[in-house]
Amino acid sequence: MTEMMQNNFSNFETFLKEGERLDDLQLDGAFIISHKDKYCFTSDSVMLANSVITNNKSKIVDLCSGGGIISILIGLKKNCSQVIGVELQSDMADMATRSVKMNGLEEKVKILNYDVKNISEIIPNGYADIVVCNPPYYKVNSGEIRENQNIAISRHEIALSLEELVQNTSKILKFGGMFYMVHKAERLAEVICTLTKYNLIPKQIYTITTNDNDNVDTFIVISKLGAKHGLTVKNIKHD
Repeated sequence: MTEMMQNNFSNFETFLKEGERLDDLQLDGAFIISHKDKYCFTSDSVMLANSVITNNKSKIVDLCSGGGIISILIGLKKNCSQVIGVELQSDMADMATRSVKMNGLEEKVKILNYDVKNISEIIPNGYADIVVCNPPYYKVNSGEIRENQNIAISRHEIALSLEELVQNTSKILKFGGMFYMVHKAERLAEVICTLTKYNLIPKQIYTITTNDNDNVDTFIVISKLGAKHGLTVKNIKHD
């Protein structure tokens, strides 16, 4: 750990509550707050954040933002006007808010504790140039839910279905705006059908495989509201 990182780590510890820890983002001394018993970010969120293309006028909404990893990475690495993270669970939104402040991003990134199903009540229709989301991957009836409530809501469609997510994304996204989402390969057909139903036309799909396995586990789909049909598919090898 460099001297700057060590100094940041010591200063950032004052932001922690019981059971929480600091996770190194490996980005110029930046950290994020996580909790040992709550949902923690994965490489899927990191890859999704890295895939987003922005400009200095971009207004970005990060739905199902969890502990804020995507909002914070975009805020740190991307040129944009504003990032709004929206998270249903108040404890996760609180961690995200403190992580934003901890990394000095208050002017660029804002976290809202709100239900995505009602998002158009607080974000105007057509507001966002870009919407990004790492949603719950699994349907409620897809198997036994073994996790605690916090993790279960993050992983399973208990509070928000795929269709509800896509429908509300189409409301707050401006015409011609882009929607970036990562999801499980087993639901690819369903995802494409649902996106198309709400005029979010898939333009690019990145299938994600690991170096030791050629099977596709997850994918990133980039859709454009109101676009003409036409899709390119590429593969990403992930360590």
